[in-house]
Amino acid sequence: MIIGSRLLARFDHKRHVPLYSLLVAVIIPVVLIIGSLISSNALTKLVSFGSVGVYIAFQMVVLAALRARINGWVPRGKYRLGLWGMPVNIGALVYGVAAIVNLCWTREPCRPWYDDYISLLMSVTIIGLGILYLALTRAHTKSDAPHADATPSS
Repeated sequence: MIIGSRLLARFDHKRHVPLYSLLVAVIIPVVLIIGSLISSNALTKLVSFGSVGVYIAFQMVVLAALRARINGWVPRGKYRLGLWGMPVNIGALVYGVAAIVNLCWTREPCRPWYDDYISLLMSVTIIGLGILYLALTRAHTKSDAPHADATPSS
């Protein structure tokens, strides 16, 4: 479902590597390094944005688990929380959202506004672009990935 997935999936049998994937994996860090030469405190911004991204990704899983629990899903496996599952799930969601807000909160009001809100701006931009991509390409409807496997079958 990713943009350029056909190109990124191409495998160079002569060199035994996915050439275009490697190029992307090299170009992105180069762009970040060039950006760090231009911007002040670039490492702090990158780490903050990366942390917000990890929290957002994890909160999507926490929210999906909470939604599944509300719809009657009961986890299987060796380790289960029983009646504590729902409160722990809600607590994890509240904590994660609070951590995202904390990481995006401006700390130094003397800096330019875009420096203060870079993590928030980048997060909103990436999420917005992802939603726009899904809306325009409808790639999620063309996937063969399993879905609805965490909901109870009635």
